[in-house]
Amino acid sequence: MKWTISVSNSLDEVLAFLANERDVYALQELENHQYRFSKSKAWQPENHTLGDFRQIEPLKALFFPAREFIGRWNERKKREPLPDRIIFGVKNCDLSSLGVFDHVFLNGDYPDPYYKEAREKTILVSSDCASQLDVCFCPAVGEQPFAKGGFDINIAHTPGGYVIEEGSERGGQLLRSAEQLLEPAPRELLDSLEKQRTERYGELARQSKQHGLEPGIDLRAAIETTFESDLWKEFAEDCVECGACNFICCTCHCFLLADGYDADDQAARTRLWDACLFSGFAATAGGGNPRPLRAERLRNRFDKKFSYFPQVLDRYACDGCGRCTEACIADIDIRDVLRRAVDESDALHAHSSNHRTN
Repeated sequence: MKWTISVSNSLDEVLAFLANERDVYALQELENHQYRFSKSKAWQPENHTLGDFRQIEPLKALFFPAREFIGRWNERKKREPLPDRIIFGVKNCDLSSLGVFDHVFLNGDYPDPYYKEAREKTILVSSDCASQLDVCFCPAVGEQPFAKGGFDINIAHTPGGYVIEEGSERGGQLLRSAEQLLEPAPRELLDSLEKQRTERYGELARQSKQHGLEPGIDLRAAIETTFESDLWKEFAEDCVECGACNFICCTCHCFLLADGYDADDQAARTRLWDACLFSGFAATAGGGNPRPLRAERLRNRFDKKFSYFPQVLDRYACDGCGRCTEACIADIDIRDVLRRAVDESDALHAHSSNHRTN
């Protein structure tokens, strides 16, 4: 069902109703026209916004914290349950990334109970991108600046009004409980939204093309073909192994378990984000390391995103958010690495084709 806001009501009234009795995470605009998540007990019209594009920090931090206390070794007490919560302004790149996390933390033999609880306790309210950052390239990885699924509720703004769409059973129930503030969206409003989305996608696609990355390009073939290329060594020369690209990435999910003592001097375990660019990431207890060189670790990062995940999940583990490019202190642009791989792969295939012809 797709709704719009009735003429006697406002978006703020609708969002305040949806947020009732839930912890609220909503976008807050910063002075540099970037966004960050702000936590509160209610929707705050003077402080919150749905945002024109994605926020600085990845959504994963609210489901898979950078530092998460697991428990004390000799204590069986369960941790306090998470409160019900709602997240406003989620953009498609972050929303899509949860598909990777669901595969890793829910679809195995032993679902992660902390991640599972966070997913179950959270209402996701996504919104269309109204603009983009210079680093965005979602069309190149098969994504788009609006959500097609994975949300509970999606809100899109058009010149003719808002389109509010239910994406799950609980999202539909929540919208039906707010029915006094809504009315069915008319066909002309939905047509206007489709036209707007087509134009928005086209603008982002043109931006991706400027970096040599056409929508639909086969990045898996490019990365697999260039596995032995010198490009990894050349880009790795600038890498300082800080791990920023891993930590800021909306799909990176590697972690380590650290055992030590908590503030009360009790033996405890904590889960921490880990980074495949760290020199000790793949080190074994016996002292071995299958990826001792930085170039090998950089290649592994791309291989997992653009080769491994297409094999196991039929999708890239990259949503084109561009956060890694923003965070890299060595100014390594993920689009430059991918374009180089594509160019080398195309050249190799062209050479092989000419060789067979001759």
